[in-house]
Amino acid sequence: MDTINISLPSQLKAQAETLIDQGHYASFSDIVRNALRLIIRTNYYDDMAREAVEDYRQGKTKALRTKKDIDAFVRQAMA
Repeated sequence: MDTINISLPSQLKAQAETLIDQGHYASFSDIVRNALRLIIRTNYYDDMAREAVEDYRQGKTKALRTKKDIDAFVRQAMA
């Protein structure tokens, strides 16, 4: 595992320490790892949403309006 140094405002460090003291996190490193995972996951879904909007604008999407449409789409996707 790699180690890094970061600079934080005093208030942010104090808030993190409060979370640790309250038992929400085991350590400051645990908080940072969790925050980075959340940012990465959020960014991934934001990218997917932007791609979906662009596909829609380019007419690359198809509306699935009925159960039959959805079933056909799923069958095709799983083939």
